Amino acid sequence: MKKQDLKELWGEELFNAFADHIDNDGWLTENWAPILEENYSDWDKDYNDTGEKSNLYSRMYIQDFEKKEADLGIFIRPI
Repeated sequence: MKKQDLKELWGEELFNAFADHIDNDGWLTENWAPILEENYSDWDKDYNDTGEKSNLYSRMYIQDFEKKEADLGIFIRPI
C-alpha cells in the first residue's frame, strides 16, 4: 500500500501515531499500547492537560479491527 492508502485506512491521527510501526500492508502489532505510552503524554511541558494520549487510546478502542496471526505475533488493521 502507498502511504496515502495507509492514512486512509487508519485515519490521519492514528496513522501519525503509529506510522513507524505499521507495515506496508497496514498491519500493526496487537500490542500497540506500549507505543502510545512511550511516545505520548496527556500533559504538555507546563503540565496542562492536553488529552492527546487519552484521545488516541479512545480512537483505538472504538475501532473495529481484523486480526492475523504470524510468526512474530498477532497483528491488527482497521476493517
